[in-house]
Amino acid sequence: MKRFLLTLLLVLAAVTLFAQDEDILLNYKLRKVIFKGNRQFSDRQLKRVVDIKPVWTRRAMRRISYRYIKSQTQQLKNYYVSEGFLNCEVRDSLVIHDEKSLHLYFNITENQRFRIKQISIEGNTLLSDGEILDLLDLRIGDPFRQYTYYNNFNRILSRYSRMGHPFANIREEYDWGPELEITLYIDEDKHYSVRNVNIKGNRKVRTSAVRRQINIEQGDPYRLERISRVQDRIYGMGAFNSVNIVPVNTDSSEQLLDLRVDLIESKARRFDFQFGARQGYTGRIGYSSLFLEPQWTHKNVLHRAHRLRVGMTYETLFHNLDIDHGINAEIAYTVPWLIRFRLPTTFKVYYNRDVYSPFSQRNTLSEDDILTDYGVNLSSIWRYNRNIYTRASLALKNVKNELSGEGFEPLTEFTVQSRFDNRNNFIYPSKGWNILLNSGYVLGTQAETETDYFRLEGSVNGYTRILRNMVLAGRVEAGRFFDRKTINPVYLYQMGSETTVRGWFKSIGDPYLTAGGDTIYAGKSKVMGNVELRTDLIWNFGVNVFLDAGRLDNDFSGITEWNGYYVNTGVGIYYKTPIGPVRVELPLIINNPNAGTVREREEGFFQRINFGLLFAF
Repeated sequence: MKRFLLTLLLVLAAVTLFAQDEDILLNYKLRKVIFKGNRQFSDRQLKRVVDIKPVWTRRAMRRISYRYIKSQTQQLKNYYVSEGFLNCEVRDSLVIHDEKSLHLYFNITENQRFRIKQISIEGNTLLSDGEILDLLDLRIGDPFRQYTYYNNFNRILSRYSRMGHPFANIREEYDWGPELEITLYIDEDKHYSVRNVNIKGNRKVRTSAVRRQINIEQGDPYRLERISRVQDRIYGMGAFNSVNIVPVNTDSSEQLLDLRVDLIESKARRFDFQFGARQGYTGRIGYSSLFLEPQWTHKNVLHRAHRLRVGMTYETLFHNLDIDHGINAEIAYTVPWLIRFRLPTTFKVYYNRDVYSPFSQRNTLSEDDILTDYGVNLSSIWRYNRNIYTRASLALKNVKNELSGEGFEPLTEFTVQSRFDNRNNFIYPSKGWNILLNSGYVLGTQAETETDYFRLEGSVNGYTRILRNMVLAGRVEAGRFFDRKTINPVYLYQMGSETTVRGWFKSIGDPYLTAGGDTIYAGKSKVMGNVELRTDLIWNFGVNVFLDAGRLDNDFSGITEWNGYYVNTGVGIYYKTPIGPVRVELPLIINNPNAGTVREREEGFFQRINFGLLFAF
């Protein structure tokens, strides 16, 4: 007992001493970060590697602990090793200046840099030397980037696995020295075929429902890419937390193997409550919103991974300083298959109440601005992979809008939407693309209804990181209505907001007089482009500089008439929150086609300021 108490006291003393050592830095301020001994890389380059900067407040000093400094030292050494300095040394030291100021030194001994003199490859018959070198991503004369080299081994083995050789391996020999000579010996092994597919771990989901997602039959060649798609398909059923497919029971003499599908089921019933910020369209208008979304889901109806969902969404819609409320309620039933085709299909009964348009010429929103629709919707989705999908839907709905003067209008709507989205982050993207193609056909279902039109539109968003804290974003968007009879103006494109062309709020496009006696500005065709440079600063603040251009017309005949575009530039400030950025922007007009007309507005400085949630795109 005494030994236990003594050990406990020693542990407490060590923890207390360590905590004091960690907190002692709070009495100082880190004023400078200095690199010594770096000849190959500049201070500016190395500052991008380490995530440690001079700080000016006690709050900011809380993250500058001894442990954190050591982690940055190791990160700096890893960077040097990754650039061929295999024997480098990096040491850190803290020096006190002016009593309360700290200078952090990174003392670097680079030593010799290793470069690739020769790479020889033996044993390969299925892949050429050039293909293997491309997968290695190394060239003669390049620095020996050790991490890249070993990580790309997996790329080579994955290529062999996709070709049906899952047990290929690579052995290597080195002639060490500043000029490296590398020899790779590749054992391609044999081509394997699938003998059996066994499913394990499903307790409540029927095995037949899972097996229906597996399109690999006995005798099929082993293909890693095909297996990965099967894994995604099973996971897409929504009934499993984990899906893993591994080769087992290898028979090298017959070149056969079994596949074992290991499953971990998720809880069948769940209640979710989501909230956050997002962007969307209502009445062809871009908007930002804060939303609350309670939802109850049963993910394994009939033990076939059929899904029943009951939920509602409440949104506070923001259009600059205009605020209104949207409500959606729905009951949806989803099946993984449509007849004999693997097309997850949802049948939905819904009620939707959206604000029609903050572009209304009234000073305040009223019941005349409300768009209400309810009905049934049948939609199917074809997903090629996690980044690419196509969705088709058919809806029978009743639409009511006071501006139309029609009361409730029965409509049939068929839409097809295809998307490619490989953005690295949906709220704060810094890399990737978001490409959307959207088409729809709308027809009135009563003889007295003249609504009959086709809509085709597309957009391309791209993001790239220029510096560590700077992102360049761009968007190009176009769309066109093709009317066979007539289109109520409330369904046309409208433009000019904090999410489109930020220098205008209500007045882009041609004037249309609605049956409700209101005048709106809209168009049957739209063309828009945006470029934005976003730079993060300190304390989650950032600045953005943007250029917007767009126009609305009846067709594309004037697309090359540059003086018809509404063009603005501008600058803004944003603050990053967990649910997205909050931004304030000041657009400056470059070209105004309304100049000199009654539609040109006289606005003061504060009237041109935009307020928005999330980035414009």
